[in-house]
Amino acid sequence: LKELYHLSSRNLKIIMRNPALNHIRLLQHVFVAVMCSIAFFQLEPDKERDMAGALFLMVVLTSLFGLFNNIQVIPTELPLFAREYRSGAYYILTWFFSKVFTEIPASAVLPLIFNTVCFFAVFEVANAVKFAYIWLICYLTVQASTAVAFFSSVLGWTPLHALAVSPVFYVPSLIFSGQFILIDNVREYMEIFQILSFLRYGHEGAIIVFFGHYGGDTYAQNGNATIATLTMDEDALWNKDLPALVGITGMYYILALILLYTRTHFRI
Repeated sequence: LKELYHLSSRNLKIIMRNPALNHIRLLQHVFVAVMCSIAFFQLEPDKERDMAGALFLMVVLTSLFGLFNNIQVIPTELPLFAREYRSGAYYILTWFFSKVFTEIPASAVLPLIFNTVCFFAVFEVANAVKFAYIWLICYLTVQASTAVAFFSSVLGWTPLHALAVSPVFYVPSLIFSGQFILIDNVREYMEIFQILSFLRYGHEGAIIVFFGHYGGDTYAQNGNATIATLTMDEDALWNKDLPALVGITGMYYILALILLYTRTHFRI
């Protein structure tokens, strides 16, 4: 625990020493949120399709921020990590989880800013409970995309290779998110990609929270019909979507840790 504390503290100090990068990330979220707000500003109750599109963008864009903001976290520190690990300074597990824990604050605060700007600008009647649910869904989706970024980083091993590898895991999740192919229309031999699609669970969760009964009735005219049209299950939030997001996040982190351990010992 002491090693984990010291490594996490060092990681936070490194982040704080680069305020320009932090400012860019903040401006990135605010700028894109303002653009989405302008495009979907104050949607009327009969614009269910546009509302669904706005919710989908909120989930996808926050996940993309999580992916690209973390894709180079591991590759850029591998030389220092290898040198300190050879000297016996810490365990691989300790170093890895210190990187994971360090990214948690940003992955919570930045989506909160993004969703606050978008949600209250896009929807005429903004329900605070629904907003909290959607922020939670976006936060868990960001965690999943961050885990994908870590796995891609270890698999690629260098910044350029990590960037090249990441679409292999992100794009299938996007294709089978339920926005382009309805959930019930996915062919049987492609269902594995749908099961592993963290964007599918984030998208479905946001849709059923906003158009369903969570936090009270939605102001959309045909909320239940929208859920049915997208072949989604209103009872899936706690039974499937949130547990699946946590499970997929854990799966990618475990795979990244195993791969890091294997590649480190192979190289060292």
